[in-house]
Amino acid sequence: MDEALVSLLKDLGLNDYEARTLYAVFRLREGDAKTISGHAEVPRTKIYEILEEFVRRGYVTELDTRPRRYVVSDPLRVLRLMIREKKEGLERLEKRVEKIGKLIPVLSESGEVKGNYILRFKRPEALIGIVGDEVDEQTIVGSTPKSKDLLDRLGGKHVKSPFDFILTENAIYIPLAPLGEHSRETTVVVFQDPHILDVFKGWLNERGDIRTRV
Repeated sequence: MDEALVSLLKDLGLNDYEARTLYAVFRLREGDAKTISGHAEVPRTKIYEILEEFVRRGYVTELDTRPRRYVVSDPLRVLRLMIREKKEGLERLEKRVEKIGKLIPVLSESGEVKGNYILRFKRPEALIGIVGDEVDEQTIVGSTPKSKDLLDRLGGKHVKSPFDFILTENAIYIPLAPLGEHSRETTVVVFQDPHILDVFKGWLNERGDIRTRV
């Protein structure tokens, strides 16, 4: 196995199993899951999920055969696609930093910060279940266009926002990436410090570009 290529695939965002799987498909150009699993040295229990994700992202093509076969016609095209995804991800991250970063200097004045923590889960829908019992008519839900459908499941007052957030009476939930954006893991920062809650409410009230949804 060419470890340099596997390392490159990891640098482009794949985990070890994913990198090995894509490398195996690059070498084989076409194969069924069993064959790819053997070349990649990835368990069969994992290979189907990985290949399904590669099909979704356009890295490989699935042939309607029995057994299913997976094809990569141009590995270089796939690498270029991965680089483009990486660049777009960095651009989105930069925009979020600009939007959320304006709060950081104010939040840092809080002094001792209590009760804040981070949530991580596989599916963004899990956040709806976590905060569901806290949501009431006073809750303010801010969502980006990508996350509107998901967050519309919550009650409270909904507003347009440059980033997703859920502001309840006792906490602010801020995902590090839009909940409607595909990701292998969803990370949510939860602020419970009363001073931070007050600062966020003040910031929200002063925002001229946040409008209540019609």
